[in-house]
Amino acid sequence: MNVKLFTLLTLLLYSKASGAVVATFRGNEPNTFDFVGSTDKNFDMNADGIADYRFTSDGSLIAAFRSYGENRFISTLADPPDLGGYVDPVNAGSIIGSNTSSLLGNWYRHTDNGGGGGFGLNFGPRAMQYQNAYIGVEFKINGLTHYGWIQFEGFGHPSVVFPVYDEAGNIVFYVNAPSSQLGGRINSWAYETEPGKPIIAGAVPEPSSWILAGVATTSLLLLRRRE
Repeated sequence: MNVKLFTLLTLLLYSKASGAVVATFRGNEPNTFDFVGSTDKNFDMNADGIADYRFTSDGSLIAAFRSYGENRFISTLADPPDLGGYVDPVNAGSIIGSNTSSLLGNWYRHTDNGGGGGFGLNFGPRAMQYQNAYIGVEFKINGLTHYGWIQFEGFGHPSVVFPVYDEAGNIVFYVNAPSSQLGGRINSWAYETEPGKPIIAGAVPEPSSWILAGVATTSLLLLRRRE
């Protein structure tokens, strides 16, 4: 079989089987957004070099989440006269799409708050500061709308621990973050490559997809060796 034709067929088959969900994991080296001091860190959902969101902090009282352009996230506006609002945590298994009727919040841009600084991660009983949950996001790729999620572990959640080292550099035990420490860490995120298609919070490609990709790659290598 022609190698180029085989490659095209493989990509088409893999794309169909994978569910088109792209997931990224930090594993044991999380991308930590540690809001100690003034912080402003961009977040690129699809690794195209264009920032989609950003995490910010004034270093003392406020940790917030902001969007760029038309990108939005599931959140709740604060009651007037306050500006801004807070990011609503999304539970695993929830459907993230254009319809938020089954979720507590609605789609907002950070500019939808009348010019306020952003949407807080550390306000109220459901604040992300105390959650290990998902941030539902809606962002643009080439002008088309895509849905995704960002897993956020707030420093106030008991599952978040930090290593304590001895003089030799060995980890001796772990401690929880102090209650005054703002921010959190991100270990994983995902988005749907098909425009307009909802995504399940916590969804990742099916294992069969990865197996299929491995088989296709192996077959392609064997074909090349036979040429």
